Amino acid sequence: MAKRARRHPDLVLLQVVKGEGFGFTYLSAEDFDYAADHFMLPAVKFAEVDVSDAEQRRELAYDFLWRYFSKPQRKGYFRDNVRWIAAAAVREKFAKEAAAGKMPRVIIITRKGGESGGIVIRDAHEYLEHPGYPLALIVGKVSVGGGAAHFFASRAAYEKVGSSPPSQEMWLPQIVYRLYAETPSVVMGIPKQGKKGDMGVECVALAFGERAKLVERKG
Repeated sequence: MAKRARRHPDLVLLQVVKGEGFGFTYLSAEDFDYAADHFMLPAVKFAEVDVSDAEQRRELAYDFLWRYFSKPQRKGYFRDNVRWIAAAAVREKFAKEAAAGKMPRVIIITRKGGESGGIVIRDAHEYLEHPGYPLALIVGKVSVGGGAAHFFASRAAYEKVGSSPPSQEMWLPQIVYRLYAETPSVVMGIPKQGKKGDMGVECVALAFGERAKLVERKG
């Protein structure tokens, strides 16, 4: 069976600092374009560039993306507008692939060559290989666009954090580690209040159409 043409990514990851960043979900091509246009339309008007010029649009999106990466704590950056900037930069980067129906399912944006380098936007094909532990844990829901993310370069790094005491800043890795012995590459979780008022976590594992295991931990 022929694969469906893909014109949007399922997930865009931003690893802003070592191990930390965002994971943004997009439910459809319309959702992806809506997010990108939320940034691009006012930005081209502000910068007085030609919206029909692909090179000018790309430079504008990359410039704002770099501004965020250079000072992610700057006042004015919040989850939604970073999601819009990420969508715009990815749309410009992969415009030809989207037109051909071959947009990557997972895309990652990282720094190039350390803290002082540029930015790399690439197909995160390794997220489709599912090594058995989460490469990224995202605090959020697919249906609302994702949220803050923790990244793990190895199983050992994940297990070290997962077996540590939880804190206000980091609690999802510890919960996923306690619940599951094996997971797909991405797990999302969000606090959920039970019927009796107790708090729990609603977790969703993302396999991106590939084979992956979600194995509960015994005992």
